[in-house]
This record gives sequence, structure tokens and C-alpha cells, in this order.
Amino acid sequence: MSNGLSRAYESIRENDSFHLLILTATGKVFSVDKIGNSSGDSAKHLSTLAIPVLVALNGDATGAGLELALAGDLRVCVPSARFSFPGLEHGVLPQDGGTQRLPRLIGPAWARDMLITGRSVDANEALSIGLVNRVSEDIAGTVSEISAQITAGSPIGVRYAKEAVGKGMDLTLEQGLRLEADLNVILQSTSDRAEGLKSFLEKRAPKYIGS
Repeated sequence: MSNGLSRAYESIRENDSFHLLILTATGKVFSVDKIGNSSGDSAKHLSTLAIPVLVALNGDATGAGLELALAGDLRVCVPSARFSFPGLEHGVLPQDGGTQRLPRLIGPAWARDMLITGRSVDANEALSIGLVNRVSEDIAGTVSEISAQITAGSPIGVRYAKEAVGKGMDLTLEQGLRLEADLNVILQSTSDRAEGLKSFLEKRAPKYIGS
């Protein structure tokens, strides 16, 4: 599975026509790993995609499966989903970024709680601590709604917003503000920016081409 995902990521990376990746699974679980097996570099490769990644958690995500979900930009889950890192019970730490992405997402206190105890977090608690963005009975409908909202915007603008947040977290505020300003300057020179202004003046929906 890890090799298959890596090949898919490369195909996406090489094709500028992709504006959004939705990652989900079939059945009653998203991805369950109870003994801390490594997922290779699946999460690492997923996190480096320029386009936004929406993870639709159709069920439980544990261990390497949760690491994969953490590498996305937005997470939506069903009410029955549960999340945990049970590896320490078997003497195994997360191996694909879990100890680093989790505290950046939910804060160090909650991350320590989940990692050190190995306890399972339900969907409602996951929402309250920021582990997921939405909990929905109709996950397909919610994913469709979010996807429409994302793809309605400028593809280049969306990529720059993702870049600004991702890289900005490792910068000082002053450096982050400079990055934001630089990306805005670049965005001003794109055809998407021109189309956005034109569509506003003509009072119509914009037709972005991603360039």
C-alpha cells in the first residue's frame, strides 16, 4: 500500500491539472495499525504535495494510519471514528512523523497525552482538540461541500496559502510576514489574479485555469 501511495503521489506531483487530493478508504476503518508498523515514507511524501489534501476518515485511524491522516491539510471523520497511537505498548514510537505533526496540530499537551498513554480519542474529542476539522454523518456530502469550496478558489492562490501556513510555522513572525508578502507579489502576476479581478468587475463567477 505504501509503495502504491508513493507512486500515486508522484503522478499527482507531475501533473499540474490536479487541484485537490481526497484521501479515503473503503470499509469500516480508514487504516488501523495496532503494533506500530512503519508506513514507509507515505506520510512524508503526502505532506510535500503542493495541492491541498483532504482526508476523509471513514473509520478508525491508528498508528501509521493516523500518521498518514495527520499529513493531510484537512480531516473529516464519521462520528464512530477513533484515533490513537498504541505503539508504545509494544515498544514502538511513531515512525512517519507522528511525534512531530501531532503536537503541531493539537499542541504539545494533548500530543503527549495521546502518545504517552496510547489512549483512544473519539470523534467528538478529536474535533474539540483540533485533530479533525469536521465530524459528519454524511461524510460524502461534507467532503463534496468542502471540495467545492476549495476548487472555487484560485488553484495557485490555494497552493500559496498552503505554503504560507506550512512554511510559516517554522519561521519567526517577521519572516512569516515576509513570506506572505512575497507570495502575494508572485500571485499578482498570475492570470488567475487577473481573472479574479475581471470576474468581480463583471459580476460573474471566476473561471480559473491555474496559471
